[in-house]
Amino acid sequence: MSDVSISLVNTNSRDFLLACLESLRGVDAEVVVLDNASEDGSADAVRALFPHVRVIEQRHRAGFGANHNTVIRNTSGRYVYVLNEDTTSEDWGLERMVAHLDANPHVAALGPRLVYPDGRQQASAWRFPTPARAALGLLTLGRAAVVQSGGSRIRDVDWAMGAALLVRREALDDVGLFDEGFFLYSEEVDLEYRLHAAGWGVQYFPEVTVVHHESQFSAGIPERRINEMWRSRHRYWRKHHSPAGARVAALATGAQYAARGLIKRHDRDFAARMRLHARDSLRVRGPGLRELAEEWQPTGRDP
Repeated sequence: MSDVSISLVNTNSRDFLLACLESLRGVDAEVVVLDNASEDGSADAVRALFPHVRVIEQRHRAGFGANHNTVIRNTSGRYVYVLNEDTTSEDWGLERMVAHLDANPHVAALGPRLVYPDGRQQASAWRFPTPARAALGLLTLGRAAVVQSGGSRIRDVDWAMGAALLVRREALDDVGLFDEGFFLYSEEVDLEYRLHAAGWGVQYFPEVTVVHHESQFSAGIPERRINEMWRSRHRYWRKHHSPAGARVAALATGAQYAARGLIKRHDRDFAARMRLHARDSLRVRGPGLRELAEEWQPTGRDP
C-alpha cells in the first residue's frame, strides 16, 4: 500500500491531464483521477494510456472541494496529494515530502514551490486574509508582506495553494474535509485555517518544484470567475470573522481593486476587471461558475 494517494480532478483538460500523468509515471503512489463530466474523451484516454490509474467517471459537475472529497473518501494513503491536472514536475519528491511529514508530526500539510512554465516563481503561500491585513493592503495597495512563498528554506506559512498540496489524512480526520459550500476558490484557505485552529501547522516546502500551467476551463468567462471568487471570499470572511470584520475585509479589498483600476485605467481590459472586483466586494451580482455547472447539467443526466 502506498503512503500517498494522489487526487487529480479534471474538467475538459485532456492534454494537461495526460501530461501530468506522464510526469507522474513511475511515482510510488496511488493515483486517482476524478473526471468531472468532461466531454473531450479524458476518461477514456486515461484508461487507454495509464491503465494503472484509477478513474472515477462522474456524470455531474461538482466543485473543487466536493470532487477532491470524493477521491479522499475513496482512497487510503496516509497522505493525500491534492493536485491540479495542469501540473507537472521533473522530480515530485514524494519520498522527501513524506519523510519530512513523518519527522514533523505537528505539520498537517506541505505546499511545494510552484513555478510557471517559463521558470518564473509563482506566489503560492500567503498569510490569512484577515480584516486587518485587508485594511493594510488598501493602505499599501497590495505591497504589504502577505506572500510567504519565498526563499529556499522550509518555513511555516498560513496557507498554501491547493494546486499542489500534500495533506496528512490524520489531520483531515481531525478537522474534516473541504467545505463543499465553496464551489471554487478559498476552499483550501478555509481548510488550512481550520487546521491552524486545531493546532496543526502548514509549511512551504521549496525542496520540491512543481510547474503550474494554470489551465482554467473558466478562463474565457472572466465575469463568472470573478463572481465565484468573491462569493467564496464573502463566505470565508463570514465563516471565520464577525459580521463587521467580514464587511471591513470585503470593502478594503474591493477598494484596493478599484484603486488599481484607476492607476491603470489606460489598460481597458484590466480596468474593467478591477471594476468587477470592486463591484462584487459590495455584493455579488450575477451568476458564477456554480451556475455554469448547473446550466451544463441537461435534463436526464445523472444528478
